[in-house]
Amino acid sequence: MWSDRIPPLAEFLAAVDAAVAAVAPETLIYAAGGTRRSAALAGVPMDDGYARFLGPRVLATSDLIFRLGVRHLVAPVGRPQIFAEGGRYRRDFCRWVRLAVADRIALDWYRAKSWRVRLITAGAPPAELAEVAAVLDAATRRCTGPRLWFFTTTDYDELWRWVLSVRAATRAEAVARLFGEDIPPAKVLVSFGKPLVALDHLPPILFEETQCYWSQRPGYSLTERELRAIFYDRAFLRSTWRTDKTGREQDALGHRRAWEDGPLIGLGRRLGSFWYPADLPVP
Repeated sequence: MWSDRIPPLAEFLAAVDAAVAAVAPETLIYAAGGTRRSAALAGVPMDDGYARFLGPRVLATSDLIFRLGVRHLVAPVGRPQIFAEGGRYRRDFCRWVRLAVADRIALDWYRAKSWRVRLITAGAPPAELAEVAAVLDAATRRCTGPRLWFFTTTDYDELWRWVLSVRAATRAEAVARLFGEDIPPAKVLVSFGKPLVALDHLPPILFEETQCYWSQRPGYSLTERELRAIFYDRAFLRSTWRTDKTGREQDALGHRRAWEDGPLIGLGRRLGSFWYPADLPVP
């Protein structure tokens, strides 16, 4: 549809789903951090209500991502920092994962949508998460639709041992042995908060080159407009590579101030007890 031109953003935002899906990545990683903050902002206490608040948002966001063309959605749900915590959150974390993504409502949703859903843990999972993984696997084993991969890492060294334990000649072969089927490399990471990349966000065998985007709205809050804007940016604005770059550097002369006085992306400030991006000046 847009093979010969870059459409205006407004046109892309209003396009039918199939047109957006045509340029969507086959695999996307959505690392939706800040779920506790999203619950606090909604007035939800940190008890079982937190999991019941989170569950429908996981389903709705995943449904949006699949509707716009993604076939494999990788969703990190637990990282080493969580398993190193103390207090109630760490104590109830595994049970809340089950309440959020493996209760009867979620399982019925997966089957109705024909989503194949797995919980993969790098290394040996805690017993509670192993039970969640078994429930998800059994409930969706016959589903043939998009793949939703919940991914957990309890320890970075354990993750490397998990990856290096596989004897494989190619990335695809290693992924198939660890995940049970091939997953194309993730072309897009949508994350939250600080612009950082971690092994639990980007498992080393699931990407080659990944375009990254960071929201500052916590939890599973991604909107359709934001997702369409991300797909637009990746497909039309970031795709600047060409086989012959002869003379391309001269384009910089037409935007000298942008390159000589440009901002440093990634600097921030404290907002209460959290990090928040510093304002970026426009040259």
